[in-house]
Amino acid sequence: MNLNKQIVIAILILCTLSCGNMRDVSVYEPSKSISAFEQFPHKILFTNSDENGLWGVKNNACKQVSFETSNSYVGKDHLYIKWDASKCNYIGLGLKWGNYKGKNLKPIIESAAIELRVRINSGSLSNVPMFFILEDYGGNQCRANINSLNLEGGKIDTEWRRIRIPFQAFNYEKRGVNMGNIKELRLEFQRNGHLHIDNIIIVSHEHNYKITSDNFTKVFNSHPIQLGAGKEYWWGINTKYSSSLQFGDSFENESVLIDLDESKKDKWNIFGFSPYQWMHVDLSSIYSTSAIKFKLKANELPKLQAILFAYTGERRRLQKTLNESNFIVKKNGIYEAYLPLKSLMGYSEFRWNDLKEIRFRVLEGNQFEIGDFELIEFRGNPKKPTEWKGI
Repeated sequence: MNLNKQIVIAILILCTLSCGNMRDVSVYEPSKSISAFEQFPHKILFTNSDENGLWGVKNNACKQVSFETSNSYVGKDHLYIKWDASKCNYIGLGLKWGNYKGKNLKPIIESAAIELRVRINSGSLSNVPMFFILEDYGGNQCRANINSLNLEGGKIDTEWRRIRIPFQAFNYEKRGVNMGNIKELRLEFQRNGHLHIDNIIIVSHEHNYKITSDNFTKVFNSHPIQLGAGKEYWWGINTKYSSSLQFGDSFENESVLIDLDESKKDKWNIFGFSPYQWMHVDLSSIYSTSAIKFKLKANELPKLQAILFAYTGERRRLQKTLNESNFIVKKNGIYEAYLPLKSLMGYSEFRWNDLKEIRFRVLEGNQFEIGDFELIEFRGNPKKPTEWKGI
């Protein structure tokens, strides 16, 4: 056998032996697994007015909404809103997210966030009274707000700043919201202000955020409770717009100097504050034995109307005009006022686990100071509050 034949035979033997170790190979490379975020189809909420629908953009006494074409972050225009909540119970906008298709957020709660860009016309803010609300098709709502943890640079100024709200930040479990069937996203505005908004989208977001029951609701189970602590949680007091109201210093805690002289052209007769840092305040365990107490410094009693608001519920507003039975004369022109919560008509229908705000409107009276607001224990007759021996 010559050398060439020996080589051919050797090659055949090697091929035969190696065939036993051969395996089937697919013509195509196996595909990588697609993440839940990548599969989510509704990532764009707003980029411009032509492509993304909104509701609640009609102008009224409380808000002015427009689509500005200059200095947008993306697209041909962006949303601009200017608002004043002192004139309305509710100010909000809604995004027709995915044309109202039911969105299943459950697979991306841990890995995604709502992102948007915001700016203001001048100055800077460390926060803005704006809330993000998710609503399911059962009408249940949950919310989240802006804080320094999700605000780029910790401030809002004339530059486009990024805000990210992780889905985990929403109190959906406590509110019973079905995150597998979300209808829409709403933007709610409180107090007053203005804001440019653009590029609202869903982005991938890794975080170690864990929601706790105290993130959005402050629960009170005992008395006394200081109300309205912190001037930043008040509205209606801005000397730039009106000299009628300004903060005073006659009392230990926050107070308001009121001057409604007839000669003033910029008279403003209403102010309000959050009971606790614009959080949802839960008084459900103590409201029936509670009264709002405050002090007045005046030559004569003014006529005041107290108004309470809840975040949710069919009855979100309670009000009462105070009379002489609500006041005790002290000395040196000082009065103490007592307003039992059970004296408010309709109190039993009010969501006391979701208190939002306390307002006061001056119906009569020119110059006085009001302050030292607190919630105290009260077990007397709501119709005759100052006769209770516990005061």
